[in-house]
Amino acid sequence: MKNIFIPGIYALGLTFAYSATAQTAADLPDVVTWSAYGQGSTGNAQAVAMGAALKNEFGTTLRILPGKNDVSRMIPLRDERVMFSAAGIASYFAQEGIEEFGSKEWGPQKLRVLLASNPDHNQGIAATKESGIASVADLKDKRVAAIVGSAAINNGIEAILAFADLGWDDVERVDFPGYSASWDGMNSGLVDAAWGATTISGAYQLENSNRGINWIPVPHDDIEGWRRLQAVGPHIIPHMATEGAGISVDAPHEGTNYPYPVLIAYADQDPALVQSMTQALIDTYPIYKDAAPGADGWALDKQSFNWIIPFHDGAVFALKDAGIWTDAAESYNTALIDRQDALGAAWQGLMDQGLEGAELQQAWSEARSEIPMPGAQD
Repeated sequence: MKNIFIPGIYALGLTFAYSATAQTAADLPDVVTWSAYGQGSTGNAQAVAMGAALKNEFGTTLRILPGKNDVSRMIPLRDERVMFSAAGIASYFAQEGIEEFGSKEWGPQKLRVLLASNPDHNQGIAATKESGIASVADLKDKRVAAIVGSAAINNGIEAILAFADLGWDDVERVDFPGYSASWDGMNSGLVDAAWGATTISGAYQLENSNRGINWIPVPHDDIEGWRRLQAVGPHIIPHMATEGAGISVDAPHEGTNYPYPVLIAYADQDPALVQSMTQALIDTYPIYKDAAPGADGWALDKQSFNWIIPFHDGAVFALKDAGIWTDAAESYNTALIDRQDALGAAWQGLMDQGLEGAELQQAWSEARSEIPMPGAQD
């Protein structure tokens, strides 16, 4: 078990435990394994498109293990049944040891990024047009979908509700077993609003149905609203989307986003394998970038090195070869790794005390508050 131990850009002269010069995309094994979101999700569609490109270019088979929620996607990675995970913001929750990852069985996970998608779509709350919901405040007393076991989605909804000084107690929460199921619920009229990426298939289905779709705006100039939002979801940033159901360059959506999917591995994953995987996705980008909604977000010029999870050593080698890693990125990455180590040490201290349940949660919340995120460096 791996418990205990989050746009800039590569520093020369780094020393690692292996020589990176011979690692290329062609060095990938015959089979690569990922966990990912389920069918119907943007993340799954992108993984399938990437798999087709890897097969065509290198003869490598990408086997995708879909999971309905955050924990079911992370367990195979933790237990080494898959090499990588195309995750969402659950990667941050797992790193922090919070939400579903705040139990003795988990705790803060030592995760690393390979690459992430930063596309032109948004992630936020959509409502049916027939519901009459036009603003975050309009969600009060409406039926809002939540996903069992998905801290990422539920936290995102909670954060946007906080924008209008609302919470789960102010809406009618309707639980669904998975992401796709919540959108089936939207399309069938079981709920009025749900979280999603603007480019998922369920959103286009809703747009073309009699119910219609409206992506709820989160105005970027509402400073107090954003203060409340980011107090709940610090990973969420303002973003203007130009792609998605009911969205275009001429009719953008002023809302929220964060990197998704984020391809992650544990820190102890073989750096040669990580470098080859990263290099393969860089090399095949021209093939898969238009093959799935949002896949263009994996472009090198859209990578963010100021985010909240450090990059893997193997990925850094590939990014160095691509010429997009700076001294500032290296410094910030080191600070993020140091913070992970501090989180691990603090968690171990609580484990040594034998804390459990609510007592553990309270102590961990206090311990984390003393280990701040380093300031991003340009």
